[in-house]
Amino acid sequence: MKRILSFALAALLLLTGCAGPSGSSLSGPDGSTQPPSPPKTVPSPVSTSRTLAQPIYPKFPAYPEEPKPGENWEDYLQAQSAYFDALRAIRGNGLSETAHAHLNQFAERSTALALSGREGKNTVYSPVSLWSALAMLAQCAQGDSRQQVLDALGVSSPELLQEEVAQVWRGLYTDDGASSLLLANSIWLNSALPGSYVSETLTTLAETYYAGVYSIPMGTDEADQQVTAWAKEQTNGLIGGDQPVVRTKAETLALLASSLYYRAGWADEFQPHLTKQDTFTDAAGQEHPADFMHKTQDANFLRREGYQAAKLDTRLGEMVFVLPDEGISPESLLLDAEFLSRLEFYGDAPTWGEVRWSVPKFDLDCGLDLLDTLTALGISDLLNPDRADLSALTDWDAYVSDVQQLARVKVDEEGVEAAAVTIITMDMTSAMPPVNPEVCVMDLNRPFLFVIRSAGVPLFIGVVNQI
Repeated sequence: MKRILSFALAALLLLTGCAGPSGSSLSGPDGSTQPPSPPKTVPSPVSTSRTLAQPIYPKFPAYPEEPKPGENWEDYLQAQSAYFDALRAIRGNGLSETAHAHLNQFAERSTALALSGREGKNTVYSPVSLWSALAMLAQCAQGDSRQQVLDALGVSSPELLQEEVAQVWRGLYTDDGASSLLLANSIWLNSALPGSYVSETLTTLAETYYAGVYSIPMGTDEADQQVTAWAKEQTNGLIGGDQPVVRTKAETLALLASSLYYRAGWADEFQPHLTKQDTFTDAAGQEHPADFMHKTQDANFLRREGYQAAKLDTRLGEMVFVLPDEGISPESLLLDAEFLSRLEFYGDAPTWGEVRWSVPKFDLDCGLDLLDTLTALGISDLLNPDRADLSALTDWDAYVSDVQQLARVKVDEEGVEAAAVTIITMDMTSAMPPVNPEVCVMDLNRPFLFVIRSAGVPLFIGVVNQI
């Protein structure tokens, strides 16, 4: 899916002091047949925020409303057919098998690392948000620094990564009025630093990575407030409130921000009159009152050593709930690198039966420091001021000083709303049911794990240890 960009290149060159090789195209530092000449150093203006590139979302088809009793269904069916035709035009071929595999493999590798050390605490992590931020980081890096990021993402070249970025947007992005899966990227440049940024890289981030490009003096309240306002807008207010999502410093060279917002109703909503107060026992054994939603359905479920799992369909994917056996922590299940990929409800693995749901309503938020996660993924040079190579972005010596992810998930009778924002700071320096179906009681009255997926891609993985 192609985003339309209002991108004033002349203004970008003027305002950020960007410079590329004389006479070269804007295909990027790696796309030229000859090595680019060093970027020129031009003083950047000390001023308030400037928008250098602003992506514009495409007009997404609206999902038609079902007719009320007595209304004509023929018009609705025609509108629904037109919706799916327009959706296919946007999706194209969607996610390739290779891109799908890379996203899932990254989720499997990174999830246990991101959640490490948080046993007993509520945690939410979005592998897709981190993947998207690292994809932008790869575009800003060179040499071994870039290769380490590419290896962590499972791709062999920046060109292949750019193809997968485009596939992710075509295959996942949704804004049809009924459901939302919104992706957004941005890069924030420090206008107070004398120096330059490489125009080819900024152009590639804007046109290929769908990133807004902004220039603002770092280390100011204005910078912190602007980035926070961006996060709040992109996540429909779930993230970004009174406290800033990041605190910049005068030596902050640039920020990369990637957000993900998901909102979808249940395919079959919980009935509010069935919601009853009950007791949730947390990881420490303490009991707490909570509102539990209830319903029963015939569906596939998994029953394996150490846990059982079932899923609830949403209007934009599914939410998988995993209930560990007594004495087994949710975090320990994630130590199995194949755990997420085995949460499949098709083929011979699942059992068909009656699933009796008892799900607590919850509103869960979490902040994660992901520097150690990057190190464990093999991304080390960019974290080392003496080894980092960010020359594809700037002629300044810089390194990645901080990687934070903020995430929030809300679950109630109507559906699921979730969001994540990842910020990278760069500082200088089905079978037929049996006659007698088995019964699976999903009484989530103790710590449990969940996975929110769309198109088979794990968008959010979370652990609820407390209510």
